[in-house]
Amino acid sequence: GAYPDMLSQATIAYDKHEYDRAFALNRRTACGGDKTSQAIVGRMYVLGQGTPRDEITGYAWIKLAAEFSYADYTSLARKLEAAMTPDQRARATAMADAMRKNYGLAATGMSCHAESRRGAYLLDSVVCTPQSTGGGRLELRRCVDEAAKAAN
Repeated sequence: GAYPDMLSQATIAYDKHEYDRAFALNRRTACGGDKTSQAIVGRMYVLGQGTPRDEITGYAWIKLAAEFSYADYTSLARKLEAAMTPDQRARATAMADAMRKNYGLAATGMSCHAESRRGAYLLDSVVCTPQSTGGGRLELRRCVDEAAKAAN
């Protein structure tokens, strides 16, 4: 229950404008490969919520979320790309490509699908589930910097 609880607590913290806590929780699940969390972390970087404002890093997280090809993520990535200079776009794309090696679907083993939360035919959310290990435990990949700290 830890993974769904983290997602729930992140949403509650964000709704309460507790951006530092929301950023930390969303970043943890974003590093685990959750696409919705990656998009939220990207937006929080772009807006400077719970973290210093950084459009390049924000775009990289959103571009990583768009790996799933969900319309909200891909259209936001395109809008941010259109506002960037060619140099910014090149740096941001390189950052997204590097992040994909650690936090992309192939790296994390995350399984994602679109679903309708409102009971209609409109797919309005992305639900991701981490890999299951023996015994039914879910395994959520850590952020690279967090894993390095834990190893020391």
